[in-house]
Amino acid sequence: MSSKYDDLEKLRDLYAKGIITEAEFQAEKEKIFNDTLGNNKNVQTGVADDNRSYNAIMHLSRFSGYLFPFLGIIVPIVMWATRRDESESVDKNGKIILNWTISVFIYVIILVMLLVAAILVFGGSMAMSGLAYENGTFDGFVDESPFMVFRFLGTLGILITPLILLGVLGFIFTIIGAIKASNGEVWNYPLSIRFFKTK
Repeated sequence: MSSKYDDLEKLRDLYAKGIITEAEFQAEKEKIFNDTLGNNKNVQTGVADDNRSYNAIMHLSRFSGYLFPFLGIIVPIVMWATRRDESESVDKNGKIILNWTISVFIYVIILVMLLVAAILVFGGSMAMSGLAYENGTFDGFVDESPFMVFRFLGTLGILITPLILLGVLGFIFTIIGAIKASNGEVWNYPLSIRFFKTK
């Protein structure tokens, strides 16, 4: 059983002697490298085992953000940037993580802006109409003000619930993405905007 290096050396000799053309040399060289990589591939997916593990770890590295803020963003990006040129599967999984990260950032910005607007609108109207001030002292609430407080709290609940849901979905999608990546599959997180094409 000859090694890939022996086969490659024989191929170079044939090319140097003019027995095969450059196109034939490149095609045979590609076959040699594909056969070598084929021994380390998952039969169903064709993704090398080390890349499958790397992709799964890249997804799971998002959890490092629970230890230190922004680490869950930085670590996957660094992992993706270091190996994206070496493997198409690493590139695709890195883009999936990046798409989700950017999408969540946009969703959070929108929800926070709505939250601030709700606080300004309801808080201002509560301050103006819900409290009874006389001679510069607080005299209690006007009759309508408890309803205003409940409306304000309800609006906050409606806006905070999607923020909590985004956190829960991010946790679930990360686990699913890691499992799919360890099986050699490419899985786009639902609700993520496709800034970077993955298919």
